[in-house]
Amino acid sequence: MLREILISLRTRCAPVFVRLGYRHAAVACVARAARCAAAWRAHQEATRTHILSAMAEVPDNRDTAVIMGSGPCLDLPMTELLARFARVILVDVAHPPAALRLTRQHSAIELMERDLTGVAALLTDSAQTTLPQPACNAFVEEAGVGLVVSANLVSQLPLVPLRQAAKRWPDTDLATYAKAIVTAHLDHLRAFNCPTLLIGDVQRRVIAPDGQVTEMEDPLFGAELPAGEQEWDWTVAPVGELSNGWSIVNRVRALRIDQAGKNGPAFTVSHRSG
Repeated sequence: MLREILISLRTRCAPVFVRLGYRHAAVACVARAARCAAAWRAHQEATRTHILSAMAEVPDNRDTAVIMGSGPCLDLPMTELLARFARVILVDVAHPPAALRLTRQHSAIELMERDLTGVAALLTDSAQTTLPQPACNAFVEEAGVGLVVSANLVSQLPLVPLRQAAKRWPDTDLATYAKAIVTAHLDHLRAFNCPTLLIGDVQRRVIAPDGQVTEMEDPLFGAELPAGEQEWDWTVAPVGELSNGWSIVNRVRALRIDQAGKNGPAFTVSHRSG
């Protein structure tokens, strides 16, 4: 607990995002990553491998990388990114100590606190009387961008907005709103004219102690993703992390948004099944 308090105090997060709970979520993720390091290692290595693959296709005259959902940077090939790009923009609503250390060590790194849904601050604004609609075009006009990565972010984007929407507008169709947030992020990524890589959850399985899948969820709320380059399982919560021997395994897909349509038709994971 003391370690998490110290991480929280050293995490950079704008006050509006702190009030929404983003800093708390970031600290919890850092703590879980430490506890579950062995279970997360293969997923982190796969994420880095796909980023390196996308980097190989960056035009020579592009000198900027934009990493959305950078967090503590555990799943990023930072050495290679810094060797290739003059600017590496790390984008998140909360930047934990690991990211802050990197900026002190490398002048090429820029930290940007940005809500990539476009609705978080509006959801807490008393002057906002209607449910805000998601939209974001951050960095689309940034000069020199040669690589964009959405790193294990897309399924996380709806979570805080859903909680706030449920409080202020209780009649909201939350599943529809969540799908709109995911779709807006995909539209944002499609606006870039460079290698654009999305790595994200497409399925979440809750597994009982006897190994049976007791719940299967679509973390994208019905939003469609094109077929990807590869999929793999990420044991987010291994046995021992949750109570009574339960575990959670996410199915993760890596896909190039800029090549969507070349890899096959889009398809939808059903929203919930048992």
